[in-house]
Formats: sequence, structure tokens, C-alpha cells
Amino acid sequence: MGKLNKWCLITLLIISTGLMAQKTAADFYNNGTSRGLKEEYLSAVTDFSEALAIQPEFEDARYNRGICYIKLKRYKEAVADFNIILKKTPESARTLNQRGYAKHLLGDYIGASVDFNDAIALNPKEVSFYGNRGQNSYLMNNYAEAIADYDVAIAMEPSNGKFLFKRGVILYLSGSREAGCIDLQKSGELGHLEAFDLLKFYCR
Repeated sequence: MGKLNKWCLITLLIISTGLMAQKTAADFYNNGTSRGLKEEYLSAVTDFSEALAIQPEFEDARYNRGICYIKLKRYKEAVADFNIILKKTPESARTLNQRGYAKHLLGDYIGASVDFNDAIALNPKEVSFYGNRGQNSYLMNNYAEAIADYDVAIAMEPSNGKFLFKRGVILYLSGSREAGCIDLQKSGELGHLEAFDLLKFYCR
């Protein structure tokens, strides 16, 4: 191959690499999102990491990687990603909620509570925030606060059997057995079949 042809080939490779670099962050992000939806979380983390290597400020890639870390039970890494996002976007309610959830899974219930409170203050219309805070309060033995959050969640989504199930269990454990059994019955009727198993033992 002549020197001219070699030079042309090298030039084409450089141009091609440059064009690929312009698309790579988005391509990796899209691939990661697709893999995440297929529950291929480890592969998704790799794709999101590649996207961030090219574009470190790619917030959605970092957020989605944090979600995948939670799915992989790598909670500390999830918190680290959400911390980076919140330094730049401190009023991101969705990120506060997910960081709270990761802290909750790490057993940092107080830290999780702070994040859930902040998320709800920023977006009081997101029902999942109340469900997460309710579960966190329950594990802190704050039954009254947990029930209050599930009251709000159920008012927002009355046909959500999961919320009725959670509130039913907490009501039962806090001494309101009849009310708890009513919730469990409704939960089962709405399709949350686990409730029927508890009814057999608790509500005969």
C-alpha cells in the first residue's frame, strides 16, 4: 500500500472515530436503557458507565445507572451516583426519592427519612414517595406516621392493593386488628394475593 493510500486510510479512521464519539454517549445510553428494561442490569451498568466516560454530565445516564445499582443490590454505589446528581440538581425529587430508597435498603432509615421528606416537599403529588416513606417509617416502628403515609397513598390510588396490604399489616400490628383485616381483604380482592395468605392466619 502506498504512502498516500495509508494516509487516506488513517484520515478516514480518524474522521470515523470522531463521528462515532459524537454519537456514542447517546448510543450507550439507549443500549443501557433497553438492557435495563430487560432486567439485564449488569450490562446496563456497563453501557451507562461508557456513556458517562464520554459525557460525565449526562444526568439521565447516571440516574439510570443508580437505579441499576439498586437492582444489583450495590446500594452504596447507587447512593454515590445520586449524590453526584444532587450536588448539581439539589431539587431533583426523583433523585432524592431514589437515594432515600437506597439508604433505606442500607439500613440508614434516618437518612432515608430526610430524603423522602425532601422529595415529598418538592413533589407532593407523587404517590410512590408516600409508599416509600411509609415503609421506612414502619421499619423505624413509627406506625402512626407509616399509616398516615399509606392513608395519603390510598387516597391517591384507592385501587392499589399493595398500599392496602401494607397499611393492613401495620394496622394489625399496631392493635387495630379489625381495620387491618378489612384492608387485607380489600387488598386481596384487588389482586394482591399475598393478602389472602395473611388473612388465613390473622383474621379467622
